[in-house]
Amino acid sequence: MKAGDRRRLRRARMAALGLTPALGTPEAPVTPLSVARWMGALQAQDYSSGVWSIGVRSGLTLAEIERAVADRQIVRTWPMRGTIHWVAAEDARWMCELLAPRVLASLGPRYAQLGITQDEVEKAGVLFEEHLREPMSRPDVLSLLADHGIDPAGQRTYHLVGHHCMTGLLCQGPLAGKQPTFVLVDEWVPLSRKPSREEAMTTVIERYLRSHGPATEKDIAGWISGTLGFVRAALELIGDRVIREDVGGQTWLSHVDAPAAGDGPGGVHLLPQWDEFLLGYKSRDVTLPDEHVVKVVPGRNLVFQPTIVVDGEVAGVWKRHESRDAVVVQATPLTRLTAKALRGLEASSAAYARFLGREVELRVEGD
Repeated sequence: MKAGDRRRLRRARMAALGLTPALGTPEAPVTPLSVARWMGALQAQDYSSGVWSIGVRSGLTLAEIERAVADRQIVRTWPMRGTIHWVAAEDARWMCELLAPRVLASLGPRYAQLGITQDEVEKAGVLFEEHLREPMSRPDVLSLLADHGIDPAGQRTYHLVGHHCMTGLLCQGPLAGKQPTFVLVDEWVPLSRKPSREEAMTTVIERYLRSHGPATEKDIAGWISGTLGFVRAALELIGDRVIREDVGGQTWLSHVDAPAAGDGPGGVHLLPQWDEFLLGYKSRDVTLPDEHVVKVVPGRNLVFQPTIVVDGEVAGVWKRHESRDAVVVQATPLTRLTAKALRGLEASSAAYARFLGREVELRVEGD
């Protein structure tokens, strides 16, 4: 792919992802709910990464995002890929019912390894229906299972809870201290939408294309852990709202309602470990140079480092450390940063401080 085409695709993605510029306008102020609706879902198996994924797109603070959780506007649950995402609360049940069955059908060997039987899965579901009408912390869920003869050891509780989140029975509630809580969707969510299957398919794929495009069919299928057949059926339903463009020997898909990319560079961002910027795509060639892959994904196992992104391309990694008086952001550039990029990194660090409501000290390796 030509460098100019790659740069153009990167900048279009940054606009779609709500990063350059951030989401929201004076006429339509951004909220955690509007971010979740726009993105469709944001990967969030790590809580601190997940809330910053919302914060970096909105300028909202951690306290404002957690208030939206307490107000039951957004929830964390397992809609796809067998992992946790933020979604609009009203979408939690139908998204899980549409997208999770394929993952559930693949878990038999893992359940056998853990000694989880179908009887235990069903018994756990009955216990959850009886006892999780209010948010219950993970330690209390372990005790509930143990008290009723279900071994909660190791990964067993994680899989039993995750199973019933994927069926649409449960979702996560607010944190209890630092512990996640779990609650019945029907008790926690004020309103669950009930779209038809075709409406659900088009909603998921249109939201993805608006917020992640340009992307390929394989990117979409990877994001939902679905088949190309499912994706192509949904694209046919969407019809002429999909824009197709051939670049570098591939067909790239966007949405007619995607925001226009700016003419200038895409800014500098401190992105969290599990951000959609990388996790939202099957192939990351547009945004992650080959020479940086081993530094960003040391084990080549989808365990990504938090990234420094300059003009839509990974240019470094960073880590968060707690000091006595502040949060320390230790930045490690993987390429030489210009003076302008360094100023952008300082601005991104200041934005992170506003989000946390704490002082943040930026330390740049080699500076």
